[in-house]
Amino acid sequence: MSSGGDSAHVWDRRRFLGVLGAGALAPAALSACGTDRAPGRTRAAAKKDRGTITIGYVAWDEDIAVTELWKQLLESKGYRVEAVQKDAVPDLFRGVASGRFDVFMDAWLPSTHTEQWAQYGGSMVDLGPWYEPGDLGLAVPDYVEEVESLVDLPEHAGLFDGTIVGIEPTAGLTRTVDKSVIPEYGLTGKYRQKAKDTGTMLQALDSAYAERRPVLVGMWRPHWAFSKYDIRYLDDPADAFGDPDKIHTVVSRKFHGRGDNEALEWLQNFRVTPDQLQGLEAAIQEAGGADHKSATVETWIGDNESLVKQWLPI
Repeated sequence: MSSGGDSAHVWDRRRFLGVLGAGALAPAALSACGTDRAPGRTRAAAKKDRGTITIGYVAWDEDIAVTELWKQLLESKGYRVEAVQKDAVPDLFRGVASGRFDVFMDAWLPSTHTEQWAQYGGSMVDLGPWYEPGDLGLAVPDYVEEVESLVDLPEHAGLFDGTIVGIEPTAGLTRTVDKSVIPEYGLTGKYRQKAKDTGTMLQALDSAYAERRPVLVGMWRPHWAFSKYDIRYLDDPADAFGDPDKIHTVVSRKFHGRGDNEALEWLQNFRVTPDQLQGLEAAIQEAGGADHKSATVETWIGDNESLVKQWLPI
């Protein structure tokens, strides 16, 4: 692409996000925008303060990605957005139910977060799913040829040192492995799940993969790991993991009842495909991970304006 084309592309993205430089718009363009405010202020950014939206999130890759995405989109429309990370999913459901958080975008329903929904669902509003399917499983690298199914695990416990590398102890995936998968497939006494956090699981996968060692990890999709590594789920003939979920956005009743709240409509419009979400996650990882998410998401918005226009006006 020519340098001129690149400049136009950056202009479009920054115009949308309301961060234009002082010399980016000609006077005629400023007049067309209907504002005589200082350069660098788009009509969206020049609107009156719409108030604060607090989004709670957990450090799972899809939630990191979409929380940053909607933080930028809502800020471009005049909202102040606070993104608050919590370590445990129950804290997020509890926070939305109490009104501490306005929005949580990573509710896996109806199965994975069924306990949280049963406890707190009556005190919040479900805006519906924005992604499907979301599925869970135990995964191994493709080079581990000894096992194809969860049925094969009992006789190959030594291959994995009797260890399933899990994620956060409070995660639905962790609960499903302990309460459903291990007893269903006769793994009790032969395997133990080591559940600390997602980062530890990914480190274990990465180091084993680099050395071509066997490793057995709790995994879910959507996740960028399926793009970075040649890994696969083990077959689950007993359906211990259950049917795939959909990923929902849930909001507090207070936020749902807020007057003049266009953000609610925009969030309800949100939909992405597996390829779109996995592409966003992968871009964040390729840029260096969550610490570099802001610039990466800004670029992604600019590259996907036609999609974004389906959710909210640009």
